[in-house]
Amino acid sequence: MASPAVTLPELLRNTVACHGHRPAVVMEDQALTYAELDAASNRMAHSLLRQGIGRGDRVALWLPMPVESFIALWGTLKAGAICVPIEPAAPLGRLVKMVHNCEAVGLVTSADRAPLLKTEFDAGTQVRAVWYAGKSADEPEPAAVRAVQWGEIEGESAEPPPVAIDGDEVAVIQYTSGSTGMPKGAMLPHRGLCWRAARGPNSLEITFGDRMPAYRPTAFVFSGIGAGAAIYPVSPRIAAFPAAVAKSWSEQRLTVWTVVPSVLNLMLKHGNLDALDLSSLRIIAMRGEVLPLEQLRKLMELLPRTRFFNIYGSTESMAGNVHEIKFPPREIDTRRIGNWAPGCVPLVLDENEALVADGAAGELWVAAPSMMRGYWGLPEKTAEVLKQIEIGAGKRMLAYRTGDLVRRLDDGGLEFLGRADLQVKVRGFRVEIGEVEATLQRHPKVAQAVVVAVSGGTFGKRLKAVVMLRDDAVSDMRELQRHCAAALPLYMVPESIEFRSSLPIMDNGKVNRRALLAELESRTKEGFGK
Repeated sequence: MASPAVTLPELLRNTVACHGHRPAVVMEDQALTYAELDAASNRMAHSLLRQGIGRGDRVALWLPMPVESFIALWGTLKAGAICVPIEPAAPLGRLVKMVHNCEAVGLVTSADRAPLLKTEFDAGTQVRAVWYAGKSADEPEPAAVRAVQWGEIEGESAEPPPVAIDGDEVAVIQYTSGSTGMPKGAMLPHRGLCWRAARGPNSLEITFGDRMPAYRPTAFVFSGIGAGAAIYPVSPRIAAFPAAVAKSWSEQRLTVWTVVPSVLNLMLKHGNLDALDLSSLRIIAMRGEVLPLEQLRKLMELLPRTRFFNIYGSTESMAGNVHEIKFPPREIDTRRIGNWAPGCVPLVLDENEALVADGAAGELWVAAPSMMRGYWGLPEKTAEVLKQIEIGAGKRMLAYRTGDLVRRLDDGGLEFLGRADLQVKVRGFRVEIGEVEATLQRHPKVAQAVVVAVSGGTFGKRLKAVVMLRDDAVSDMRELQRHCAAALPLYMVPESIEFRSSLPIMDNGKVNRRALLAELESRTKEGFGK
């Protein structure tokens, strides 16, 4: 039996040794076995090295082609480089911001995006080479960088590249929303991601016989690959249509669904789940949000043979937590944080970073073997959230500050109470309210903008903005939404924008967010502002 992997290339190599003939990635008419993924990613690694991109260099993936994205991901890791996944639907402005921030020297994208890159890259960039997947574009490519067509990779060696990687090196920089307007790049090491991957199959009992979906390469997908499961990326053609996704998953006979509750809720309402053959489905793993009790009960009644799990975790700690929900579900099941993997220590602390009494509310810190190395280029922000915490008897541990408010239950579990800051979850994605506000306030007509997350609706939390314009300025909601969409993913664009001449103010001069939120919540419940 192979020893536990401490780097992601080792993880894939171990799986290939056991399950090389099994399907690794399947999407529509494209499919790769584990052996084929291994060989294709070796060629990608050699192509990167040929362009002088290797150990420690950053390579951005902005690629709405899932099978190729897996080849690019593993090829980047095998070359010793650091993968920087960027949401396929992210606008060009956000891509450029992240590429410049992490000083990426390589980019993998689709051929039809070459015209978008030309203007930006010809104006100057540190990117040395761009790999284009798919059919070559007719338009001229950026002159400032080397263009590598996907077909060129086929000529490279399928043998493993001669690159030695240490488990403590950074494998992935995963960007999350940032309160100042700049996304934060969490540096995730190989060893931590392998530790997390090894515990994913254990907690959900994923095996090589499972078929599971993927919207993008994530730590959860690493778990599936570590177990030898078949990964079915969601086609970009249907990703925005939950009913079509549910139909596809039924036809593909997926055994494990990993999905955010807002999408699951849409599937329940509009996906005709009762008419689909879901007899293969054994696990639904919900992550990122809370599914209301009524919808949870309906799903469990519809799928009595399926096991339901709540997944809790953060990008920064990678310390996944699993709670299995039994029928009939209780209200606490929608908020409960369940069992931690061995080696993880949850700490509930007060504002002075001291342990609170059992049953009292506090902020959750997590110590785990899978901790990030910090935020790229943000040592002060890193120091705020990664600290050595006293846990008793003179013992200290490095812990991550999650920002989640919790209380310890009588049985030792934790109940999620909300956030201690302005971060919210929208459609399963982390959103810093400050980043949306900063984007709005960069518009020349905007004097001040306040964004709140209103509860209710099919998608759960909904972003609404209240804006004060500069003197004599005239604007409308669509103009500001287009401004936001040029810099932010669509899930971060406010659903509605309201214009006012003043905002509610507290005695200390700050905006009274609580009063504004209460007003907008009330109007939403009454049927206005939807």
